[in-house]
Amino acid sequence: MNTRIKALVLEDVPMDAELLGTKLTDGGFEVSMDVVETEADFVLHLKEGTYDVIFVDYTLPAFHGDQALALARQHCPQVPLIFVSGTIGEDQAVELLKQGATDYVLKHRMERVTFATRRALEAADNLRKFRRKEVELKTNRKLLQTILNNAPDVIFVKGADGKFLLVNDAHCKALGTRIQDVVGKDESACHHPEECAVIQETDLKVRQTGMPLSFEHQVRHADGTLHTYEAVKCPFFDEEGKYAGLFGISRDITERKRMEHILTDARDKAEAADRLKTAFLHNISHEVRTPMNAIIGFSGLINDPSLSPDRREEFTGIIVQSCYQLLSIITDIVSIASLEARQEEVQNASFSLRSCLNALQEQFRLRAESKGLSVALDLPVSGALESIVSDEPKLVQILSKLLENAVKFTPSGSIRFGYEIKGSDIEFFVRDTGIGVPPEMHQDIFERFRQVESSLSRQYGGSGLGLSIARAYAELLGGRIWLTSEPGQGSVFYFTIPLVLPDESTCPEAAADLPNSRTGGKTIHLLVAEDEESNFLLLQELLDAEPIRITRAVTGVEAVEICRTQPVDAVLMDIKMPVMDGYEATRQITALCPGIPVIAQSAYVSDADRVKALGCGCVDYLTKPIRKEALLSRIRVYLR
Repeated sequence: MNTRIKALVLEDVPMDAELLGTKLTDGGFEVSMDVVETEADFVLHLKEGTYDVIFVDYTLPAFHGDQALALARQHCPQVPLIFVSGTIGEDQAVELLKQGATDYVLKHRMERVTFATRRALEAADNLRKFRRKEVELKTNRKLLQTILNNAPDVIFVKGADGKFLLVNDAHCKALGTRIQDVVGKDESACHHPEECAVIQETDLKVRQTGMPLSFEHQVRHADGTLHTYEAVKCPFFDEEGKYAGLFGISRDITERKRMEHILTDARDKAEAADRLKTAFLHNISHEVRTPMNAIIGFSGLINDPSLSPDRREEFTGIIVQSCYQLLSIITDIVSIASLEARQEEVQNASFSLRSCLNALQEQFRLRAESKGLSVALDLPVSGALESIVSDEPKLVQILSKLLENAVKFTPSGSIRFGYEIKGSDIEFFVRDTGIGVPPEMHQDIFERFRQVESSLSRQYGGSGLGLSIARAYAELLGGRIWLTSEPGQGSVFYFTIPLVLPDESTCPEAAADLPNSRTGGKTIHLLVAEDEESNFLLLQELLDAEPIRITRAVTGVEAVEICRTQPVDAVLMDIKMPVMDGYEATRQITALCPGIPVIAQSAYVSDADRVKALGCGCVDYLTKPIRKEALLSRIRVYLR
């Protein structure tokens, strides 16, 4: 089959052009020729036509072959050009080939034109294929580089000599380099010296084993931060199986490591908290059963008719002390639960700080003296405060917890407590000569269930909640708590609260004795709303020696009716009542008898319950078990 070609022929001799066509046809080409004679026609056809080959007569009357070659290279650089001439010399022909001509044919050897044309077409075809592959290669390389540069991981390729052949943008961005500054160089061009040893060591392992290698290593970024990378390096080989280099992918896992550390830390803390809670449950079981054992045991013994009065009094004292011990444990558990539920609220009011501290000293003096300890109250030499505004029950709780610890952990010596004015704060302190606290435990002992001495054979009891409650209350009051201590040298616990002084309208007044001015010296008529028989009998006994006449209401409705039909001086209202609860009963009583003092009494101890009772019209709130001194004090205050 003849090869079809389209040729542009620059020839001023028609016979030579015709001979060229004949030779091509005889050589197996089906040729279509455009023959031109002038430069203008030549340029026009170059611009408008599509040719497989160009034939140019080197010698023309007004147009030279060198010029024709330059124009052809300009307009059709991919089309092969063959010179056909009868006068061209060897040296001249070589120079034309250097300038871009494909071949040349002498007119007296025209039989060679077929060979020259076929070779020129093959060369052009090969050139087109090569350039197409070159374009594909460039496109693929550009695509590969684009893919690599958009990859978030660091990617690199190294040759057998250990020098970089390729790196991506992530690599350069992390290390603060440029591709041209890294390619052709080893790791010292972009890594810190301390990292190069690890890189060289892992490169060598990959080369020696011929196997992929996974590892983690530290890399210092351009900004100076140290990052952890998870890396894999893989070898590659040439056609003969010889090691040709390696490629690597590294992923920044710094954030993942940080999260793993956080989760591990959280898990360890959760496990530690679980262990502490388990120890707490075992401990609290022991702490509850110990006083319960005394209460149940000695309660049975005091009914023995042969028991002497002195022994009966001794056993009764043990029962009372065990009850208070048990109540303290229950109160701690309720307090910590209330704090966790964020139900505790600050109830600021004016109160006598001096009286509060004196009462605490008296309360702990007897307990301390039983161990041979002394308890002293240190007040400022000048500027001692009479009254302040704060939450007195919470302040008492904090000091009580610290004094309890001081008495418990001081085998001998003394305990001193008091306060100093520090700027806008009052700084309280409790100092003892006890066993002390190791420095590493100074923060831990304020955590729930944590105790300095926690072995099974420990000498001291306790729930491990006291200091946690003290810290929570101190922070709730707007202060902080801390300690200074050394083992065997005693401890000093400090805490602060804001210093707020009362104005004259909020100063506390002294309580009067019964009977009082409100009742004109007559016997007080007290309504006790209490549905539990045992609780009512206790209240009767507590008030038996006082000039008080008691009327009992078993339901809230009955309490309201008594206040409607009888003159009542004060009401002691149980919150949990049948038919109508104490809250609603109080609302109706204060509406019926404005000004009548209603004192709430309840086994509920949370701040939320206290606030709710006061919001319903109660003037005060007593928590069970009720002590005689506290009850009489409230009655004196509100019936003044």
